[in-house]
Amino acid sequence: MSTENLTGDAAPTQEVHVGSVMHKGVIGCKPSTPLDEVIRIIVDTNVRVLVVTGPDEEALGTISQMDLLPFYGQDRKGLKARDVMSSKVIAISPDMLLQDAITIMVERSISHLVVSEHGDVGLRALGVLTTGHIIKEMRGSKWMWYFSPEP
Repeated sequence: MSTENLTGDAAPTQEVHVGSVMHKGVIGCKPSTPLDEVIRIIVDTNVRVLVVTGPDEEALGTISQMDLLPFYGQDRKGLKARDVMSSKVIAISPDMLLQDAITIMVERSISHLVVSEHGDVGLRALGVLTTGHIIKEMRGSKWMWYFSPEP
């Protein structure tokens, strides 16, 4: 398979793996984390999704920014991460081809996948792959902006 660049020349598609594009490491919380603290974590770390982990760091669920929107203007006292998390974790391997991960995301209309490996007690989260990570990969190298004052 190949793609076409702006000059019309064919550019071969590389086999890129999820592990080279994902956010490495997990920003997460425990099921007992108060919802207001979940909101603070998401905002202060500038992430779109938290992984809810168990005592052995196994992935139990996720909480995305979209999961939090219904709680705007609501009384959140007493609510915990377990009350709002999606307990269905869609997990992929860091060795998966990025194109296969994109297919999963598009077919299921989801914006993130938990990158994990099988641990002793379940899925051990290694990181997260979001649509933002993929878009950055599509961009390629950052542009260099130069300012040249006119004479």
